[in-house]
Amino acid sequence: RVRVRTENNCEARDIVQVKDTLLFGYNVFIGLKNEITVADVFGLYKLKNEEGFAIEPTAIAGSFLDDSEFVKDFHELYSAKLIKLENSNKRILAYFQIGKSLNDIRVFRWTINNDDTISYIDDRGERELDVIPTHDFEWIGTTRKDHVTGNNPHISILDEVFVETVGGDLTIKVENNTEDGLGIYREDVEDKNQSLADAGVYYAKLGSLILLKILPYRETNWRYLVFNTLNNQVNRIDALAHSCIQLPEDHGIIFPGGYYLQSGETKSFGSNADGMIFESSKKSPNGEDILFKFYKADEGKIGLFNYNLIRKELSTPLFGHGFCLFDNGHGILFSSESDESSRLHPMQIWQ
Repeated sequence: RVRVRTENNCEARDIVQVKDTLLFGYNVFIGLKNEITVADVFGLYKLKNEEGFAIEPTAIAGSFLDDSEFVKDFHELYSAKLIKLENSNKRILAYFQIGKSLNDIRVFRWTINNDDTISYIDDRGERELDVIPTHDFEWIGTTRKDHVTGNNPHISILDEVFVETVGGDLTIKVENNTEDGLGIYREDVEDKNQSLADAGVYYAKLGSLILLKILPYRETNWRYLVFNTLNNQVNRIDALAHSCIQLPEDHGIIFPGGYYLQSGETKSFGSNADGMIFESSKKSPNGEDILFKFYKADEGKIGLFNYNLIRKELSTPLFGHGFCLFDNGHGILFSSESDESSRLHPMQIWQ
């Protein structure tokens, strides 16, 4: 554990690795200053490992942050708020919020050249931003063709599981039996008098798992359920609304805050990951581990979930506000301890 010092009181926002240097970004309050400078928002640091780990500042002068065109464009931003830093595909990106919405952004971009020099491009990086899918599958909507009529009508999902929201509850069945209203799972619905066609029902088949997305009549919150065809187990996991990614080799799924395996094993790590969406994943060199990164844009908060394919387990997740990973496996994670600005920013160095 180390602490990084900044010149001014600020709210730390993000950190990325740029070659052998750390680019640290934060938001400072102007106070009595006439304008914000590059050094008030960005700092460059080096990770040292001599008699123990330390993160020490290095000069901005002469660096890629000292480019005259960048400095000019930066000053034209005036009072924008830094929300994110990114280093991917030979690009360094700095996201600034310029309006009331998180979608109102200006993105500075640099390119990392083949000779490892860094060149400033422009402040129009939002043009090349990719929209990362929050789910790596498509939800399929049910239609009238899937309806099975009878005394207790239901909707057939691939003839493997049967769903209905009539009669006062949401019921999941494993038998195509409309004479009997009983099932293996049920929960109340708000409107007791709805018909079979009133509910919105979607599904996705992922290996032995069937994911269900259901909106009963006159309700505003979708319900998310996982049906396991191997053991007829049903679990409600509303975190699937925000993000859901398939684990490799048909192991199961991972979502903000937990996982569900094909075996039926499931685990949740509490509410720290509420509202997060999937951002990226990275395999370890031996392919045994996969690091999943989830992100909550309005708070700049990240969740790191490491899944081991051999042990089929998820390590206790790490949460913070910035993270970077070196080629030798060292990682740096920092968390803003409070909403108050500070000159000292705690960071963890992981091996």
